[in-house]
Amino acid sequence: MSVELIQKPIPDPILRPFRELVDGIPQVMASAKGIDGRYVFANSGFCDRVGLPRAAVLGHLVTDLFAGELGTSYASQDAEVIATGSPLRGHLELIARADGSLGWYVTNKSALVWQDAIVGVAVLSVDLNSQVNSAHAGLADVIDAVRSDIHHGWRVAEMAAEAGLSSTQLERLCRRTLGIPPQKLLQRLRLEHAVRLITSTSMTMGEIAAECGFYDQASFTRQFRSVLGLTPGSYRSTA
Repeated sequence: MSVELIQKPIPDPILRPFRELVDGIPQVMASAKGIDGRYVFANSGFCDRVGLPRAAVLGHLVTDLFAGELGTSYASQDAEVIATGSPLRGHLELIARADGSLGWYVTNKSALVWQDAIVGVAVLSVDLNSQVNSAHAGLADVIDAVRSDIHHGWRVAEMAAEAGLSSTQLERLCRRTLGIPPQKLLQRLRLEHAVRLITSTSMTMGEIAAECGFYDQASFTRQFRSVLGLTPGSYRSTA
């Protein structure tokens, strides 16, 4: 279907079903923006995450709510979805909540189309913590074990043993619950620890890379940027 961009309010027949579906689900951050990038809807989960009342979110840009390169990366995602009409699916990102805690979210973005015209973008981010705890107690055990010994050169077989599963079973469980294999889960947990050190200590990036079990600082920087969309140094400056 060929679509064009139209700068006008998002029609209620599009926005209302989305709003009714997601408003009041605390594990979900949901929002909608016009093609100018300004929020026209944010659910309670989103407002809790950013620590602002809904009235302080609506009408603002994502760069007003998320500082520096982080806000810019979110805006770029929105612009790409709006420009192409192609959805963003299963984007895994580490998000700092309003209370300062960190959480992994899977984000989907989709263009809002009305009468063959793109009028905005809908965004849905799901807190993976709730999925992990409800999916399988063993997976939570794996995550706890890795977090408690983040330096260790974890192998999939060792992670599976923590869960009381075979390597194949752990692989299937990780992919079904998180959408990633165990090796990527290990990477995410190391990056999660790195974010904590970046924001709460004065350690150098080289020291943080070593502390979190990365091969070297270059590898750490490359993996950090591929997942979080900015370098460790840029993340520190926006925190």
